[in-house]
Amino acid sequence: MPPESRTFIEEARRAQIISCAIEVLADQGYPHTTLAKIAKQAKISTGVISYHFGGKKQLIQAVVEEVVKLGTDMMLPRILAQPTPTDGLRAYIESNLDFMRVHRKPLIALIEIIAHTPGEGGGPNPYAEQAEVAITDLEKLLEWGQQSGEFRDFDKRSMAVSIRGAIDAVPGRLIHEPDCDLELLTRELITTFTIATRSQR
Repeated sequence: MPPESRTFIEEARRAQIISCAIEVLADQGYPHTTLAKIAKQAKISTGVISYHFGGKKQLIQAVVEEVVKLGTDMMLPRILAQPTPTDGLRAYIESNLDFMRVHRKPLIALIEIIAHTPGEGGGPNPYAEQAEVAITDLEKLLEWGQQSGEFRDFDKRSMAVSIRGAIDAVPGRLIHEPDCDLELLTRELITTFTIATRSQR
């Protein structure tokens, strides 16, 4: 059912199911997440889930889209509000790690999906498209810095992959070390990539 044809009640029910799916994914892991467990968490029948999403695959895709939206809504305004590329890169790193702190369960749910859901016929997983968007958006920020002269001349894609790789390594550490100092880690990442990108002029 396309979004524009859904009623307010249908949208609220979909949101409830997605929220419960996130809870089950984060608490029990993808291999143990079933429509029956999600339905139990939501206090509904599996038929209600099938009505709104069609099946587990469609529900998982909706979970990915919801987590991405949570991240975008939190991070994008902070990044776009910065006056310089250096400030923008700082806000990019800060907001990414702030999202991990504030939205721990959605983050874990997304990790479970990425780790356990290869795409159809061995193709990309449900997050693959968004992962590429994240790289290309970061390349635009780096290009802004190079055009302004704040950043040195480097291969934008390689640097974007490096920054994303460092950020994407953090969730695994949070899972195995829940009390790790995110503020310290944020500062170190900002320092590292500020030095790595800045112009020597």
